[in-house]
Amino acid sequence: MTAAPRHAAAAVPAAADTIALGDTIRFRGAAWVVTAFHGPRLFLDVAEPVEPGEPAEPLIILQTAVTSAPDFAVLNRAAPRSTLPGRIGEFHALPRDVRRAAEKWERHVKEVLHQQAPNVPATTAPKPAFDPKLRTLRQRYRAKADQLTQAGTAVSAATVERKCAAWRKEGLMGLVDRRLLRTATSHGRVDGKVVDIVWEILDDERARGLSPGTLSRLIDRVEQTIRARYAHLLVDPKTARGLVNSPATFYRLLERLGITADNAHDAAARHAAGPAISSARPGARRATWARWPGELVQIDTTGLDVLVLGDDGRVISVELTIAICVATRSIVGSLIVPKRVGRTAGTGRWLAGRATRSFDTMQVVAQTTAPLPARPGWAPETFMEGSDLPFEELLAADPRFAGAAARPVIKPETLVVDHGSPFVSEDFTRACHSLGIEVREARLRTAADKAVVERAMRAVKTGFSQYLASYTHHRLDLRGKRVRKQPLWTIPELQELFEQWVILHWQQTPHGALRSPFTPGLRLTPNQMYAALVSLRGYRSTALAEQENRKLLPAVWVRVSRKGFQINNRTYNLGRGKLDPCRGSSGITAQQGRWEVHYSPDHPEVAWLFNHRAEPGTDPWIEVPFIHRRLLSDRWTEEAWAEALHLHLAGGGSRRDEAAITRATAHLLRTAAAGPQAAPASSPAPRTAVPSRPALPAPAEPYDDDMPPLDPDSVRPFRSLDRPAGDLFDPSEPARGAEQNLEEFLASLPGLDPPAAADPGPAGGTDSRPRPEDTFRADDGPATPPGGLPGDEPDSARQGDNQ
Repeated sequence: MTAAPRHAAAAVPAAADTIALGDTIRFRGAAWVVTAFHGPRLFLDVAEPVEPGEPAEPLIILQTAVTSAPDFAVLNRAAPRSTLPGRIGEFHALPRDVRRAAEKWERHVKEVLHQQAPNVPATTAPKPAFDPKLRTLRQRYRAKADQLTQAGTAVSAATVERKCAAWRKEGLMGLVDRRLLRTATSHGRVDGKVVDIVWEILDDERARGLSPGTLSRLIDRVEQTIRARYAHLLVDPKTARGLVNSPATFYRLLERLGITADNAHDAAARHAAGPAISSARPGARRATWARWPGELVQIDTTGLDVLVLGDDGRVISVELTIAICVATRSIVGSLIVPKRVGRTAGTGRWLAGRATRSFDTMQVVAQTTAPLPARPGWAPETFMEGSDLPFEELLAADPRFAGAAARPVIKPETLVVDHGSPFVSEDFTRACHSLGIEVREARLRTAADKAVVERAMRAVKTGFSQYLASYTHHRLDLRGKRVRKQPLWTIPELQELFEQWVILHWQQTPHGALRSPFTPGLRLTPNQMYAALVSLRGYRSTALAEQENRKLLPAVWVRVSRKGFQINNRTYNLGRGKLDPCRGSSGITAQQGRWEVHYSPDHPEVAWLFNHRAEPGTDPWIEVPFIHRRLLSDRWTEEAWAEALHLHLAGGGSRRDEAAITRATAHLLRTAAAGPQAAPASSPAPRTAVPSRPALPAPAEPYDDDMPPLDPDSVRPFRSLDRPAGDLFDPSEPARGAEQNLEEFLASLPGLDPPAAADPGPAGGTDSRPRPEDTFRADDGPATPPGGLPGDEPDSARQGDNQ
């Protein structure tokens, strides 16, 4: 093997995990060339030995041992090889006569360059006129030109030379006659100045914020601009050709340009954004085409069309953020967060809930660098061990794959984002750059730049969201009427369901855009496509250190005083003056002398201050706790603090009373941990519409304390019946031993005889209360107690009846 020339000692400014085939690296004081990948092992060949004359022996070593060496560096990146573009599909789309002409020229070119023509054995000797041993290349050009001219096709030697150069550069497509491929321009015979004026007027309307009008207004403005700007050209009919057009021609022109009355400004924005391939950026490619895993990853956020139960017990909507690899169509990161639910009156601040923030998008990017651990209770089909992924090779390269779910780990090289605030924020861009990820923004109002992730979002809604109980259609006319009354999932439960759906459904469903170069007739799943393409670049573990993880957290710039510093109305400080060295200016003029602090919104108990003045070799991070964190025994988040602050201010509290806000947060966490409480039973309201009734005397308490003791000898037993019970109320025979029959006895009861006219009282009114003389009358003989039997005497009553 020929040794590579000596290279400069300066390392290539690239991340350590981007080793590719053909790279020259420094390891153990020598220069090596990466020749192959096989699982976790690297095949290295010596480029420069440590000592001259030392035998150059190849080396097979673990990739982690190479990258963890103190002197490891990438010295030189291999130059890209010149390859013929694969344009076979484009060639077959040409007309038949054009293809036949190109194939005919290919036979002549191969003969000139001594390339074996089709159906000619390789052992056949070339013709003397085209033998490389007898004729030079220019002599063969002339011989082929004379041969074609004698056959009836006048061709020069320069034309043959041009055809041979085009075939070497572009293959068969280089021999196609370009004149046959010419198509009409988008503006036809209309002068190009008219098209430029159309875009100029639309761009001016967008810049000034004017509303788009009808196409007739646009045509009138174009004609006015032409008459004012090109008045000297309109004098001569020859120069005015193409500038003066009829209204019908203008309407056809706008139709060719894709301009309608509804999308005029959107079409102008797409035209101003330019094509998807930028000639100013070397190596720029279309945003929807990738060759290996991680080369291009698209990320986006959209509503999930699902109602969930929020942490505060309210019904809310959620948003989903996913990152998808273009080469394998694998979803390598996902996060579900609640949407915002409303605003406070007049202040413009959100009342509760939140939307996707830059910290959430950074968590999605962080998921792409580590395996997804399988949760307890998941099915065995979710584990990577039994999937189509190369589990044994990946486990040997990264021990974190033990017990991982069947989702590949693909670190992005280029991340395509839209212009949403979470993706264009400083924190998100800084975190991606620290990981060696290039962030590429899609064009405005151009869905084609993120077509893969946009289509994946639609597939998520049709394959996952609509099967949930709380699904809400994005169209109001198709939305259910009782969706809020259905059983609702919580956000953690919904996140776990979505991760299982990605593993069991998305990663194992064949995709129409995934074709293996070895089996082009079969559609592959994302896991199978990753297993086929991972050998092109190999897998390198990306394990971030604790200091690197802190750099991914959101950063705030604060001023440090004697009392510490504040983040979102919380004070952080260290005792015994440990923050005194950081008091005053940090020396960073761009931040007005403030200090850089990182913290996690999901765990804001502590913050990390980065000391820019730290001595080399010392830890520049200073962990600073929240001064009232001991009042919070449970784990709390930024959202819990914001909700407690809102309740504290609603109760008349002060924003400066951090201890009271902390206690309100603790109370909110205890309330949430206790779960929903049963509503207290409401006492019925008094009925004022019903007229008041006279109060009845309270009944005597039979077991009052002043009741005399009971004498057992004074208790008389109730007499037994002297006749059958069935004949007791016989109306034809009076009761034995009684002076009344049954009708007379029933008539003597107080509630069965018709009421008599009440005697007037002392005040002239009537008294409806029962009187003793109405119940026991002296002329009826012995008084019968109410409810007793005929013949019972008053002295035979029980003692308790008189109480």
